[in-house]
Amino acid sequence: MPPEVDVKVTTTERVFPQKSKQHEHVVPLSLLDATTANFALTNAIWLFEPLDERNVANVAVHLRQTLSIALTSYPQWAGQLKSITVVDDVSIPAEVREFPAHARRFGRVYAHFGASADVGVEFVSATSSATTDSLYQIERVKTQPLWNRKDDNLGKFVPVVDIAHALQPNEPDATTGLRKPIMAIQCTTLSDGGFVLAAKTAHPFADITGLIRFVTDWASVSTAVIKGLTAPTLTPVFEPARLDNLAAGNINAEEPDLAIISRAERLPLHRYDWWAAPGNPPTPFLDAAKLVSPAGKPMPWAEWNSNAPVSDYTIHLNTKQVDFLFNEATNGTDSNGPRISKHDAVLAHIWSCIVRARQLGKDDGPVHCDLVLGLRSAFNLGEDFLGSPIIMMNIELPGSEVGREQTSNATSSMVAITRKIRHTISTVSDPANLADHLHSATYEKSPQRIWQAFLGRRHILVTTWARAGIYDVDFGLGSRIRYADGIVPNLDGCVLIKEAPPPPGQSFSGSRPSWTGSGVDISVHICTEDMERLLKDPLLLPRLD
Repeated sequence: MPPEVDVKVTTTERVFPQKSKQHEHVVPLSLLDATTANFALTNAIWLFEPLDERNVANVAVHLRQTLSIALTSYPQWAGQLKSITVVDDVSIPAEVREFPAHARRFGRVYAHFGASADVGVEFVSATSSATTDSLYQIERVKTQPLWNRKDDNLGKFVPVVDIAHALQPNEPDATTGLRKPIMAIQCTTLSDGGFVLAAKTAHPFADITGLIRFVTDWASVSTAVIKGLTAPTLTPVFEPARLDNLAAGNINAEEPDLAIISRAERLPLHRYDWWAAPGNPPTPFLDAAKLVSPAGKPMPWAEWNSNAPVSDYTIHLNTKQVDFLFNEATNGTDSNGPRISKHDAVLAHIWSCIVRARQLGKDDGPVHCDLVLGLRSAFNLGEDFLGSPIIMMNIELPGSEVGREQTSNATSSMVAITRKIRHTISTVSDPANLADHLHSATYEKSPQRIWQAFLGRRHILVTTWARAGIYDVDFGLGSRIRYADGIVPNLDGCVLIKEAPPPPGQSFSGSRPSWTGSGVDISVHICTEDMERLLKDPLLLPRLD
C-alpha cells in the first residue's frame, strides 16, 4: 500500500483574462451542451517529472500568470453558467430575450461573461511531500498490467472546489462573497521538483477534447513566455450556434416535425426517462392540470444494485496485444466491408470480458455498450470547436454473443462484436441521422430529461480519450509527462479508454502515428464480485507466447 499523501494548499485565487477589454456577452450554449448539464465534470490530471532545468523560479506562479494570458482567448470560462428555469416565455430573463426561440426553452443553458460579475477561474497552488516515483512507477505497465486503483493517490490532487452547475442557483457565498467557478485548476509542487496539474470544468463548456485544447493552448503560451517570445495567437472556436444550425427542420417552430421525430426514434439510442416514476418532473411541470406524458422508458433500476461495492482497476494492453485483438477482429473480413479500427477491437474485447465476468455469457437477453461519441468530425466542426458536441449510442447484442465462453486464446466472437460496434457508430454518426436527433432533442420538455445510457449489470458506459492528445501537453518547462489520467465516477459499468504513457526517454510532441503506439490503458469500474472474476479471465490479457 502506498504511503498516505499530504497535500497542503498554499494559495487560492481567482484568475481572469489578462486583457480586460472584453465586452459583455450572453451566448446560448448548444443543445448538446445542455444535455450534459447533469453529467460528471470533465476532469484530467497530469503528473510531470522533475524539471530538467529551472526555467522558472516557481512553477505555480508561472502557470497562474500564463493562465491569465490564455484566458484572454477563452473569456467564457471566467464568466457564469446559467439556464432557462421557466416554461413561460414571458417570464424568461431579459438577458436572453434575443435568443432564438429554441434556445429560450426550459433547461437550455447559456454563458454570461465579459461583465463585472464574472467569476473567474479558481487556481489553487499547493505542495506535497510526495515524489513523482511514489505517485507513479515508470515500469507499471510491465509489472502491473492489472493496476488496483483502490490506494491510488492521484485523485487527491484534484482541487476541492465546487463547480457551478447550470441548473442550480449560483449566488455569492455568504463567507467569501464568491460564486462557484466554471473551471478549477490545481498545481501541486512535489518534493522532488515534479508537479501535478489537475483541471476540472462543467461538462457543458468542454468535453475532454475541449479541455485538452484549452490546456494545450495554455501550454503554448507558457512556452512562448519562457522563451521570451510573443504569446501565440490562439484560435479556439466558441460558436455553439453552429451546431444547433445543423438540426433538421425548423427547430424554432412551436411544434416538432413528426416525420423527423419518427426517423429519430428509430436510431440506436437509449431513451431512459428521468421523470418516469420513481422520478419526478421539475417543479414547473408539476401542475396537475398539465400532466406530463411519458417520453421514454423508465430507468431499469432492478438491473443496478447501486449499494454493491465497486472496484476500480486500470488494465494495460501493450501494443502487441492491441495488434493481436485487431487481427482477431478483422480475421476473414472482406476488404470492401466496414473499416474496423483498433479502438473497435479494444472496445469489443473489454466489453466481452466484462459480460463474462458478470456471468451473462450464456444469457440471451440484451447487453448494452453505451458509447460516448464525439461529433466534431461527423459535423465537420473542426477540432478547435469548443463545448460538448457528444452523443451516447446504444450498441446492443445478446449477452451470449458478446460474452461467449472461449476454450482457448482464440476470440472467435470478436468479428461479430466489432462489426456491430462499427455499424452502430456509422449509423449514429451519419450527418442526416444526427440532424434528425438534434431536431427531436430540441422538443424534449427538457434537454436533460432523457438519459442515453444506464449502468449496472447489463450496461457499460464507455468514455474514450483515444486521440485526445493527453500526452501532447508541453508547458516548455523541460518536464516530461510521467502519467495522465481521467477521473470518472466509481460506478458499476463506467469505463474509460485512453492511450498509455510513453516509455521512458520518449516524449510526445505533435501528432503521433498511432494512439496505441504505447499500448492502451482501460479504466474499469464494476462491482467487486464481478471484478474478481474479470481479473481471473485468461483472455483479459492475451498471451502471445
